[in-house]
Amino acid sequence: MREKAVSPVIGVLLMLTLTLIIAAIVNSYAGGLMTTESKAPSLTLQVSYSITNGMQIRHISGDPLPTESVKLMVRPSDTMGKPAPQFPTVVNKSLITNLTGTQSWTSGITSLKPGEINYILNTSSSGNLSHLQENIPESQKQYWFNQSSNIGNTFFLEIYYKNTMISKNEVLIEG
Repeated sequence: MREKAVSPVIGVLLMLTLTLIIAAIVNSYAGGLMTTESKAPSLTLQVSYSITNGMQIRHISGDPLPTESVKLMVRPSDTMGKPAPQFPTVVNKSLITNLTGTQSWTSGITSLKPGEINYILNTSSSGNLSHLQENIPESQKQYWFNQSSNIGNTFFLEIYYKNTMISKNEVLIEG
């Protein structure tokens, strides 16, 4: 009688099925405990800079830019010449305002939405954005973007969302 051999095969199949069901339950429970990282915004910006008027940041299209979660940096491009400092300067977000200067990225403006424009207006009497280059050694300032000798050159405005670069714009220095 060969009927005895069927019982161990069915037992193994039942144990395998039970193991798979338990694994699926544990997986679904553990998956619910994990938090997911919010995805970085995707956007297109248009940036212009004038030594006399300051910087204009226009949100062309894409996701709203959460001002609290981003960091802006300016860095000279290769058009400044080989000795130009290649270290970035962090932009103080309180300098980025609406046109009237009544709200900034640190007080009042929570996001930059498509179609909106924010500004870094000139606030110094000399007509340049010297407050953006406070940490640059005096010997390096000749290469920076607010010098009239650099009109026609470019610099980069980089935007980082949680330490990931999401935008890099090459900006022409105008008079």
